[in-house]
Amino acid sequence: MHIEQPLDDAFGARLAEERNRLGLAVHELAHLAGITDYQQKRFENGTSVIPIDYLQALTIRSDADVPFIITGTRSR
Repeated sequence: MHIEQPLDDAFGARLAEERNRLGLAVHELAHLAGITDYQQKRFENGTSVIPIDYLQALTIRSDADVPFIITGTRSR
């Protein structure tokens, strides 16, 4: 079952903000998450839906504040 929801432009902006907080370049975060630089840029620009497996990879492989990326509220 797939539920269509509008893209959250702020979601991508928060992802870029978090990447910058971590001091990572686009290609570095993309590598950690196992995606291409192009896909990372699409996520940050809000032009592509961010899948759960991407967020899981960030949780496992980085110090990204994933709840902040999702909700806009810092978890720590």
